Amino acid sequence: MTPSSRSGARPPGAAPVSLRGPSARLLVALLLVLVVAAGVLLGGTTAAPPAAADTVPEGEDAVTLELTSFAPTVLAPDSTLTVTARVTNGTEQTLGSPAVTLGVDRRALRTRSALESWTTTGLDGRVGATVATEDVGRPLAPGESADVTLSASAAELGLGTGNDPGPRGLAVAVSDGGTRLAVQRTFALRAPADDVSPVRLSVVAAVTGPPVDPDPVAYDDALSAAVASEGRLGRLLAATGGTSDVGWVADPALLAAAAVAADPAVNAWADAVSGATAGRSTFALRAYDPDVAAFAHAGLALPEGTPLPSSGTSSDPASGTAADGTTDGTDDAADTGTPAPPDPTNGWRTDLAWPADAVPDLATTTLAVASGATATVVGPGGLAPDESLTYTPSGVATVTTSAGPVTALVADPVLTALLSAGDGSGVSATQRLLAETAVIARERPADQRHVLAALPRSWEPEPGLFTARLDALRDSGWVDLAPVDQLLAVEPPAVDRASLPEDAPADGEIGAAELRSLARSRAELAAFATVAADPTALTRPLEPAFVTPTAVAYRAAPPSRTLAVQQAEQRSAAVRGGLSVETRSSFFFVAEQEDLPVRVRSTLTQDATVQVVLRPDDPRLRAPERTTVTIPAATRDADGDLVPTEASVGVPVEGFGSGNVTVEVELVSAAQPQVRVAEPQQFVVRVRADWESVGTVVVAVLLVIALFAGIWRTVRRGRSPRRLAGATLDQPSPQDAPAAAPAATPGGPDGPPRRDEERVE
Repeated sequence: MTPSSRSGARPPGAAPVSLRGPSARLLVALLLVLVVAAGVLLGGTTAAPPAAADTVPEGEDAVTLELTSFAPTVLAPDSTLTVTARVTNGTEQTLGSPAVTLGVDRRALRTRSALESWTTTGLDGRVGATVATEDVGRPLAPGESADVTLSASAAELGLGTGNDPGPRGLAVAVSDGGTRLAVQRTFALRAPADDVSPVRLSVVAAVTGPPVDPDPVAYDDALSAAVASEGRLGRLLAATGGTSDVGWVADPALLAAAAVAADPAVNAWADAVSGATAGRSTFALRAYDPDVAAFAHAGLALPEGTPLPSSGTSSDPASGTAADGTTDGTDDAADTGTPAPPDPTNGWRTDLAWPADAVPDLATTTLAVASGATATVVGPGGLAPDESLTYTPSGVATVTTSAGPVTALVADPVLTALLSAGDGSGVSATQRLLAETAVIARERPADQRHVLAALPRSWEPEPGLFTARLDALRDSGWVDLAPVDQLLAVEPPAVDRASLPEDAPADGEIGAAELRSLARSRAELAAFATVAADPTALTRPLEPAFVTPTAVAYRAAPPSRTLAVQQAEQRSAAVRGGLSVETRSSFFFVAEQEDLPVRVRSTLTQDATVQVVLRPDDPRLRAPERTTVTIPAATRDADGDLVPTEASVGVPVEGFGSGNVTVEVELVSAAQPQVRVAEPQQFVVRVRADWESVGTVVVAVLLVIALFAGIWRTVRRGRSPRRLAGATLDQPSPQDAPAAAPAATPGGPDGPPRRDEERVE
């Protein structure tokens, strides 16, 4: 007898086995019952998982499955779940008879690791017991899509009355001709029991803008794009502005710049943000959001007191320029009398730091504490609790630093990722989010925990998805949305956590060299400004330019940051070049003391008080005193052009001997004489101070000679033969006596006179 293909061959000598007897049929029935029961208990299907040949790998050119609706998100014991799935044929082959099935793993998932395991099961993994099947109803050509709706009651899903209310794993699968092509995994949930304490959840988002471009027009354009309906800031406001449950950590300079921007739409956004802070946990970052990590790794302190943009200046907060683009070192708002807008940080807390890195290192945290922070945000992955912990602790911890302890708000990595997930993950992410929080609440039903979701700083929200998730959390019955302020008040649980890294600089940080260059320029400007009666009027317009290149937003644009650093330094140098010295190339000095003339020129719009200092390189010339002078402020002509002013000052010097002396003349601040405020100039003084001494001696000798000559002449005139001897006042000379008879002479009356007598006519 030849065996049939049905019965197959049996070994020689073996007794024939009949499957038609009553006992055989009973044995087969028992085996089938055992298999079915095992499948139900294990949460699988009655059939074995499909072999590798029955599945196709997922990829870009593959069949995709998207859950477009899932209602209700939380089931009552007598409700029905309705799921709509969209099948898209991304292959180059037509799907002849596609079908979609809904499977359920009826085991209650009690741990977060079990949720993760179900979510990450691959295409060929278990899909649970099939509770609904629907054919697409037509072939799907390449690129075509079709929607399929499946339904199942709570009882069919294992969530009826008397069942454990824990999450159940759901799998929606699409197949064609028995070959599984795609699977979407999610969760079904039922309302919790009354004895479960709701888990408290705080959500925080960063309100920070694009990097501040030194070009005011470019920055205005960037703000307009950012606050538009498709821009990040516009979407952020749409997603979180309607609910005060989401805390904000905001850059006050961004709001101030938006308030005075040229675009009315940007102004409206700023007004909406300011209005939405009422009743919200709102924290102010340092103005312009400087990168705390970069300053910490460079060993520098964070900038203090950086002024916000005001309505009197350009909307570019880093420009330090007037409306006409000129750099004049003044605060235009103060000049024009235009009031600055109110500080948007009034009423905001300023003691929370949010470093750029998801997991800040200890150096960054220490600098934040030293700068006044009492709390800091630690993003997903930081300060993770010990793996042996069987429950989720509250998201708050204490970190010890050399500057003191700080409260760390520790973000839950899974909740953060689910809340911030974007398009394409709407239904799945929402149900996973509900499942995670349900498990957290059931881990320790009598112990209420408070967890945190810290949305990424660069979050690109999908407003519709985000608000739907918040609504689902509110309606779940096991989640209470709570302000961040309340999380800060929670006592940190006594659990072991991983430590923060000691020192871990990140890619994109501004370098230490650029930071030090900015700090040096800022310090030099502050020192120079002491020449003015109001130094802040010189420094205030330029101070933002020293901080904006250090912003976290510039991590994504290092070349632009380098240009911003260079422009900040150039602006500082332009103001510091507002004073200059002008003098002749040489002087001729012939006196022991004389004033050397020096001209000081100013383009500052404030009076500047300086000291003129002469430094000779030779002791033959000495400048014993510094001369203080006030140079009037520069003015503007009818066209608005700056008109420099000059002041001339004489500096007293003393000369000794003769020789050529090189003199350096410099200006220093009268308030801080150690600060040089202008580039020094040199000139040559030809000292001939001994010429004056020699000339004096010569003149004196000549005067003495002239004196003696006069005396000699006078004496000589006193002995003249014209004067008769013996003439006195009492006895007149013979010429004045009365005439007498001539005396007899040897020559007779007519004879010649004697030699010692003059003839009197």
